[in-house]
Amino acid sequence: MKNPSKELAHLRRIVLDNQEKLIGEILHNVKIYEVNEIDFAKMKEAVENYTKETFRITKAIESQEVIEKVLIKGLK
Repeated sequence: MKNPSKELAHLRRIVLDNQEKLIGEILHNVKIYEVNEIDFAKMKEAVENYTKETFRITKAIESQEVIEKVLIKGLK
């Protein structure tokens, strides 16, 4: 990783792009082809909030898995 700041910015952009694609897929599947900017911004904010919460839960799961592996290996 030559420039961590650029790498982080790039990864954040990918997350934002994926969130917008998700909104687009959902709208397409319910056959809504136009949304005003205010409603789109609200949808995007909701997806961002759920993404953050999901990330926190995923990290907690990973931490728990590590703890369980350490305990199991420690018992052997």
